[in-house]
Amino acid sequence: MAVWEKQPQRFLEIIQRANQIAASTQLDDLLDHLLDLIIEITASEAGTLYLYDATTDELIFKVVKGSPAGEALIGRRLPANTGLAGYALQHRQPFFVEDVANDPRWYRSFGEMGELTLHTMFCIPLMLRAEPVGVVQVFNLPSTSLDGQDEMLLLEVLTSRLVTEIEKARLLEETRRRELRQQALVEIISQLTTTLERDELLRRIMNYACELLAVEAASIWLIDHKQNDLVLHIAGGKDQDRVESLRVPRGQGIIGYVIETGETVVVNDVQRDHRFYKRLDQQSGFQTRAILCVPLRAPRIVLGGERGEVEGRIIGGAQALNPRNGQPFSAEDITLFQTLASQAATVIRLAELYRETDSLFTRMIEAITGAIDLKDPYTRGHSQRVSDFSVAIGQELGLSHEQLYQLRIASKLHDVGKIRVPDHILKKPGRLDDNEFAEMRQHPVYGLEFLRDNGLLELDLLRESWTALAQHHERLDGRGYPFGLKGEDISLFGRIVAVADVFDALTSHRPYRPPMPVEEALELLQRGAGTEFDPICVEALIRARSRETILTQDEREKVATA
Repeated sequence: MAVWEKQPQRFLEIIQRANQIAASTQLDDLLDHLLDLIIEITASEAGTLYLYDATTDELIFKVVKGSPAGEALIGRRLPANTGLAGYALQHRQPFFVEDVANDPRWYRSFGEMGELTLHTMFCIPLMLRAEPVGVVQVFNLPSTSLDGQDEMLLLEVLTSRLVTEIEKARLLEETRRRELRQQALVEIISQLTTTLERDELLRRIMNYACELLAVEAASIWLIDHKQNDLVLHIAGGKDQDRVESLRVPRGQGIIGYVIETGETVVVNDVQRDHRFYKRLDQQSGFQTRAILCVPLRAPRIVLGGERGEVEGRIIGGAQALNPRNGQPFSAEDITLFQTLASQAATVIRLAELYRETDSLFTRMIEAITGAIDLKDPYTRGHSQRVSDFSVAIGQELGLSHEQLYQLRIASKLHDVGKIRVPDHILKKPGRLDDNEFAEMRQHPVYGLEFLRDNGLLELDLLRESWTALAQHHERLDGRGYPFGLKGEDISLFGRIVAVADVFDALTSHRPYRPPMPVEEALELLQRGAGTEFDPICVEALIRARSRETILTQDEREKVATA
């Protein structure tokens, strides 16, 4: 008799619990509860769960039950063909083992169940569309637990139900991690505006590198042309004070190789690389296991006037050491560290060439607005389009080059305050309730505070144009927000960006509606002219549109793919 015929209530309970587990978006919680349920169903004494990393072809030890000592192994990696777990992954079929301890496939040296006397084991590969996701192992279960096909079918239904959620949770976790890195980059760039003291800035960058890459240490090496060697100039993370000023003969070590060749080098086991300069570890007491090393390239700078330009060149290198989770460096780690190294090289050049300040500021704005768009994927590209539309309106109004430059920067930053708006509000696909809308209405204030707290209001560039951030949701009739300003109390920049912002919002894709046709959007703006919008700015947008200097989101994408 089938298990659901003998115990229908129990079968229903298990399915309901599987659905409850599937509701979780936290990967660790989902894996933990899945293993608990499989152990319960099979009446096992203990269990483990691995996830498969297709990039490195490795199994990652994620969950252990029934062996406290085994918990120390969580996060460890092993080749995907190792042990009984690897066997299950290769053959892609569940199987039962009568005597684990004497099975030649059992990987004893890993010691994941060292506290238990092992007898039986059941191993289940987790598959999604015929591709491996992970492996579940349960130990010391009664041989009668899997007597019938019904029990096996129940486990198959359970794992099939949850493996999709595991993959979703893993992708969501990866997305969250990338968002956190982007947000951290915004913080890094914003902090770069608070000081121009070179070494302090470089140390901040290296400390952020340690945090974002989860490594034990990061450092910047510069070429000492007088002594013809390399000096460790700035370090972040572990033992930073003790290791600074260490030297390596030019061309030696992995850092020397990178500086000479300009290549990025990743070595996940330095003891196997002949370029590794062991004397550094001997001098510092630091034990290097893995290294990511990138060149520091000072950018080519056009100085203007009679000074001409300064060509870019490699001025040193940056290295990140020993991922704390034991994982190899990923492609995303490499890209991120290259970005940080680029920032460090720019700071170094700024100490020599103050004229680079304007270029650095521009890159800061691009990074900040890019991070805003990443935080709110439904409005990706919005900041750039509003900036372009605002400049087009300003050109129609005859603004000076200086005013247009300030307007371009200010309008690009108009939504910077959304960084502080909670994600559950910013990314809500439907309409906001009253409380959520009240929080969203605060983003102009948050943007103003962002500029103030990071010292940007002190710059001449934003001394007046900050009004674009604070006033782009004000209305001429005083019914706007956040300050309820009326008429001429609203600055010209605020009135320009208000029109550009609404036009882009109406003609862009949103999760809850398609873009409005351009003609309807223009009619809506004209109907609001004089009450909500400045009529002069509305007419300027219409003129710019007729000159094809304003293109909607779809029109831009069509041009880009043509």
